[in-house]
Amino acid sequence: MTGSLLLLLPIALVFVLLIGALFWWAIFAGQFDDTQKSGESILMDDDSPEDQEPPPGDKQR
Repeated sequence: MTGSLLLLLPIALVFVLLIGALFWWAIFAGQFDDTQKSGESILMDDDSPEDQEPPPGDKQR
């Protein structure tokens, strides 16, 4: 029991420190600056078929 704790506690501490460092980096690198833009960009996309040209070789009737 003690042997497994001596192995697992340092591993867990390293993971916590790594996740904390990556989160700190993401905050100061601007990863969370504009969270709405990417979510709303798919709603602003214009997929209307009138704007699309037919593929080459496709004959219209």
